[in-house]
Amino acid sequence: MADSNADQKFLQLRQQYIQGLPQRIRQIRTAWDRLRHVSWDAKVLNYMVHAVHKLTGSGSTFHFPAITIAAGALEKRLEDAQLHLEANALERQQITDALARLERAIDDAVANGDQAASPATETRPTDRGEFHIAVIEDDPDQAAQLDRGLADLGYTVHTFADPEAYSRHAKERAYQMILLDVSFPQGPLEGLVWLDRLRSHVGSKVPVAIMSARTDMVARMRALQAGADVFLTKPLDMDFLARRIEQIHETTRNVRPRVLWVDDDKDLLDYYQDLLTDRGYEADTLSQSVRLLERIEQFEPDVIVLDYQMPGCNGFELARILRQDPRYMTIPLIFVSASRDLETRHRQDSIVGNAYFQKPLDDEAFLQCLQAQIMKAQLIGARIDLLSQRHGPSGLQNQDYFINRLEQRMASLDPGTTSSPYYLLQLAIDNEEYLKARHGMRTMLNLNGQLESYLASHSRIHGRGCNLGGGYFLLLFDIPQDQSAGSAIEQFHAELNRQRWSPGQDTKPVTLAMGVMHLDHAQDLDQVLGHVESACAQALKTGGGSLEWHREESAANHSGLTDQVRSLIDARAFTLHFQPVMNMDNEETLSEALIRLVDDDQVVYMPHQFLPWLPAGNRGNFYELDRWVIESAVASLVQLQGRASASQAVIVKLSSPLEDVEQMQPFITNVIRGSGIKGQRRIYFAFSVPIVVKDVPRARKLFRTLQELGCGVIIEHVTPDSNIIQMLRDVGPVDFVKLSSELGRHSEQTAELYGFINELHDFLGSTPIIVTGVEDARVLSRFWERGIRYFQGYFIQKPGLTMQYSAAT
Repeated sequence: MADSNADQKFLQLRQQYIQGLPQRIRQIRTAWDRLRHVSWDAKVLNYMVHAVHKLTGSGSTFHFPAITIAAGALEKRLEDAQLHLEANALERQQITDALARLERAIDDAVANGDQAASPATETRPTDRGEFHIAVIEDDPDQAAQLDRGLADLGYTVHTFADPEAYSRHAKERAYQMILLDVSFPQGPLEGLVWLDRLRSHVGSKVPVAIMSARTDMVARMRALQAGADVFLTKPLDMDFLARRIEQIHETTRNVRPRVLWVDDDKDLLDYYQDLLTDRGYEADTLSQSVRLLERIEQFEPDVIVLDYQMPGCNGFELARILRQDPRYMTIPLIFVSASRDLETRHRQDSIVGNAYFQKPLDDEAFLQCLQAQIMKAQLIGARIDLLSQRHGPSGLQNQDYFINRLEQRMASLDPGTTSSPYYLLQLAIDNEEYLKARHGMRTMLNLNGQLESYLASHSRIHGRGCNLGGGYFLLLFDIPQDQSAGSAIEQFHAELNRQRWSPGQDTKPVTLAMGVMHLDHAQDLDQVLGHVESACAQALKTGGGSLEWHREESAANHSGLTDQVRSLIDARAFTLHFQPVMNMDNEETLSEALIRLVDDDQVVYMPHQFLPWLPAGNRGNFYELDRWVIESAVASLVQLQGRASASQAVIVKLSSPLEDVEQMQPFITNVIRGSGIKGQRRIYFAFSVPIVVKDVPRARKLFRTLQELGCGVIIEHVTPDSNIIQMLRDVGPVDFVKLSSELGRHSEQTAELYGFINELHDFLGSTPIIVTGVEDARVLSRFWERGIRYFQGYFIQKPGLTMQYSAAT
């Protein structure tokens, strides 16, 4: 009975509220008309803010959430206007539009006020908490539209005219999401260039939605490569955007870092569980170390605190157990103990740089370290995640991984031949949109999964492809030596359509359209993706499981590629790309300078494609080119700006024989001394084992001269059969040893390799070893277990024009 009386009282109050709404909105409208048409009066503006604020707080209380949302949006506009002496034209229009939305919400409430309130009317949460969205858009009208729309949904919006404006303010506030345009005055893809830098920076896990007027696959793939989470096409679908933001909001709401503390001191566990909970962490404790793995699987911690000395099993022993499982290799481990010998052992077992604290702990120092370790683990975890080649054991490769590998494959093709066996295929389900509408999304997702598993296991694909979604696939296809390309691909296409892919029982099988592009020369990746997409689109247009080939260039054009390379060499169209070598323990980074040849269409030629055509001079073919590389690399280092530039180092790889490098010594000395490079800035010269072993006495003398000049020396292309130990004894100390990339690519590592690495460590002592070409997380963990911290490759960062690794800040 009491509940019934309360309900009746609420309905009476609600009716009174509805009856008073018309007068409230008239008063607000009158105040606004006075501000617009008579004079801008701060007192009148303050009245408006107060009146609208009441509606913001009362609408949802009486089951009118639309009033609360609309009033909240108007209130924010009015509060913004209070910051200025007078609102400008754009701000006045924004207030007018927001007021009109509030009037419509009130009209609806009055018209439908007699209807019983239903929980279903509350369709959208009004309390967004501190969810800040950064809109980076140079079109003020587009930015204003997003600002209005998102503010109406209850989000806090901050607009920036370009990425640099955002970067200047990013340190002042944490943003929960970024909406980023692709094109800016600085360049048509400036948004993606900036995002690529942002994603390489520690802690840059904020979700990013790319906005673009382009709808083609090339634009989407470029956005994916840069690290976008959502791709939005203009004009924007605000309903779709609202759903995606709400999904992100829900996943980030109440997410707290998780800390698992393992210690046999229960009083200490209770104290730190309370402390960590008060400081915003989700804490769990464990006093029995034998249950550690079980608890990790249940709790999924972001960081683990281990007591060094516990009965039966100490912290370091537990760490070794954890590091044997790639699933746990990125979890930071912090050791605590009353023991004084902890410092001498704390570096042994963690991929993310263990920390240690002696009991009793300094709580503030410990909490600062805890947060730093979590941030560091996010960076390492992101890098290792990129090593995961496939979505599942029976699936195709991840999109980003496949595109990067395709780019490498294209770069390795010889422009002087047309005999490449590789073709890029785009496969698509005919009438996919119609089939999804008829059979449902779940049915089509299941069909996509079946098709992906079949393609991944096919002998002509070998898992080399990616699922683009929506019934589209990209595949790398190689032609058998005993078969023509036409017959092989047509046979493959016919085989696919014979499988009778059906979305359900008693339904007609779907057909598969295919576009084909021959990878026969060093074409730009965007061009290749665009060509195969166009061919597939034509096949879809034809229908019925058609196959379309991209029309090849004439044989004369192919034979002219050598002339093109020679003309570019004559024009000295060289440029330097940089790829980082990173210490994944402490983020120390060196940038390796890589020589490239680039034409007017930005087609990039790799060294093996143009070095054979270098003209012979008075000395070797590479002499003048190496001088240019040295001079350009040093100039790039000198021009580098920012906080990280003071400790930046550059690796210069020389192609000339040692005799010619020796002749360059006066030139190198002048360039280095004239550059003013000092402090931690440094040039490293890299020499391959085959070049050094041909003239060890000259190498020893040259290395010593370079080191006296302040430069470093790297020996690269090191393999177990290279007699490297004896060679290093003969040439003297070097700064780094770099293993051959083939050693990093093999997923099956052997006892011979492990023995070789141990032998290198024993001889080198503190001299670091660099591993490149790693493409599997398990391989990375095995190298790590053997004390290697420096890695290079596409999973760290692909080569680019910028040298600075963390340039996003």
